[in-house]
Amino acid sequence: MRILKSVALAALLTGAGAVAALANVGSGLVGNSVTVTGPDGASVILYYPDASTVERQAPDGSTASGTWSVNGQDICTAFPGEDEACVTVTEEAPAVGASGEIPGEAGVSTWAVTEGKGF
Repeated sequence: MRILKSVALAALLTGAGAVAALANVGSGLVGNSVTVTGPDGASVILYYPDASTVERQAPDGSTASGTWSVNGQDICTAFPGEDEACVTVTEEAPAVGASGEIPGEAGVSTWAVTEGKGF
């Protein structure tokens, strides 16, 4: 599960524009989902119902609720029994319609932000 969490969080690192105008890098996530599909085809979906709660659906269908926060350009998530994980958004803030690829040692993962709850 740690690998899946890391891949999902890495999805927030990429985008299509400059950071200069970012007021709150997490604002485009509220009410929306990020789906991350690993090189093996397994998908993790993160749903952000509000400005502090995140829900995760693992590839096996299990779900967990946690918290998330924004600190400057960092988006941090925490799930019970797991260490908090933070990523720094270096491009445009994630929002509906944004997508990209995440190269990794195991291959390329893809991510996409979609409207509403994805599970």
